[in-house]
Amino acid sequence: MSFYEHGKTEDYLLELLGNSAPPGPSDVRRDAEKFGVPIVSDTGAQLLRIVTRMVRPRRILEIGTAIGYSGLIMLLNSDACLYTVDFDEAALDKARKNFAKYGMSGRVRILSGDVSDVVPMIEGSFDLIFLDGPKGRYHELLPHLVRLLPEGGTLLCDNVLYSGRMSGEREVPPEKRTIYDRLELFMRDVTSDPRLITSVLPVGDGMSLSVRKPI
Repeated sequence: MSFYEHGKTEDYLLELLGNSAPPGPSDVRRDAEKFGVPIVSDTGAQLLRIVTRMVRPRRILEIGTAIGYSGLIMLLNSDACLYTVDFDEAALDKARKNFAKYGMSGRVRILSGDVSDVVPMIEGSFDLIFLDGPKGRYHELLPHLVRLLPEGGTLLCDNVLYSGRMSGEREVPPEKRTIYDRLELFMRDVTSDPRLITSVLPVGDGMSLSVRKPI
């Protein structure tokens, strides 16, 4: 089951991905598909896995816990402590069970609440930030996330190409126009912010990868 629309390039990447081990816990991914919980794409999960290993973070911030799939990918590929934010208590209950199942509960801090309320209150710095929450909030959250990045810190954002709608490959229906407009603002800001070096990758539903320049 796919939670986004993709074309032949992604089909090819998925075919290649089949040559390697699954990027994340297969049982958790199956549960997400069973219950219709949107999670990171397989190709996106592989990129998240690689980025985590490259960054070797001590502290990770995740926006969008869901049932813990992407959080587990980062935890299983690092020794970091994960701070993860979500408002959905039913999903968070499943996430807690999944973290416990993999022996990761001691390395996880769940911050329950609306991202617009929680993220501005977070302090400290995070070597790796994974943004995979409500797309309509990305632009609003970006200044706070940049604030939390130290020099050399990495920001990875999922779903930034919005199933081809950002490029004009697919039409934007009226009911999705607000999300599109807000995501467009985010894309302009994350690619032009002088504090960041950013590349946008056509992986899954699109991922932006940013590194914080020296302060």
